[in-house]
Amino acid sequence: MPERAYTKDELQNYLERGREQCRSLIASSTDKSFGEHLAIGSFEGSRMELLLYNLRHVQHHAAQLNLILRQQIDSALVGYAKQTGV
Repeated sequence: MPERAYTKDELQNYLERGREQCRSLIASSTDKSFGEHLAIGSFEGSRMELLLYNLRHVQHHAAQLNLILRQQIDSALVGYAKQTGV
């Protein structure tokens, strides 16, 4: 558990920073860099595989949060993003 409860603004700012980093990484990548081999912890594969692995990992945790929210308050909205045109 976190040391403290984060505010809604802190969480939204954290999420936006992550989105910007992701957009920047993808925009600056090339076919060559996407194919670059990486070995990080137990993961070994291409940069593209790592991005897809990370996406699935985040989706898994969003589903876990939705399950908890459904069980506790009969509502689940984790993982739904507004369309931004990007």
